[in-house]
Amino acid sequence: MFDDETVDIVCPNCGRKNPILVRDVEDHSETRVNCHQCGAVVKVDAEDFRRRLAQVRQELEALQLEARRAGNSRRPRKDNFQI
Repeated sequence: MFDDETVDIVCPNCGRKNPILVRDVEDHSETRVNCHQCGAVVKVDAEDFRRRLAQVRQELEALQLEARRAGNSRRPRKDNFQI
């Protein structure tokens, strides 16, 4: 679902945000990103990233389910009201 999306990894030395593909982090146990500004190597722990991504996916599924349920509830027609 998010494989072609990017996330920004902040360099601890200079603070620059460096984009990385989600699939690159998911496919490896540890990913290293070279900062585009200062050249520092930033390690990304894939296990923590995967855990947080799983939480986001669960929340998104819950929102989609809620939206489907809300879409299924129909409004009563005008002529269905009784006094």
